[in-house]
Amino acid sequence: MNGDDYRDFDVIFSAHGLPKKIVKAGDVYEKHITKHIAILNKMLKQEGMDFHETHLAYQSKVGPLEWLTPSLEEKLKVVRNRGIIVVPIAFTIDNSETDFELEVEYREIAENLGFREYRVCRCPNDSELFVDALCEIYEKMK
Repeated sequence: MNGDDYRDFDVIFSAHGLPKKIVKAGDVYEKHITKHIAILNKMLKQEGMDFHETHLAYQSKVGPLEWLTPSLEEKLKVVRNRGIIVVPIAFTIDNSETDFELEVEYREIAENLGFREYRVCRCPNDSELFVDALCEIYEKMK
């Protein structure tokens, strides 16, 4: 982090939103996201990456249905006066929707709220390690 102190930053894991009615019908998406964040938090602490705090938020709500909360915008309004690192948690590949939302729309909100710093992590995309992991998973599925 270029000499920055981890304690000066909060991490917001941002997952794609989902209508609550789908979760209530038995979809395990929310449980998987929560478990994934718990694993990542443990790994971060083991690596000495002691951020001020970590959070979960959801993005990409559309339509009139009730969606999982809190939204990323709501979370940004609660987390104040620190730097923010947004980590897209349920995405394996950067896409234009996610890039635009996080890099343009939510950056503007964060700037209007007075955040000292706003950073967005990239998705695994096509790194060799990520491709190797997909190949290994595929082979195990055969």
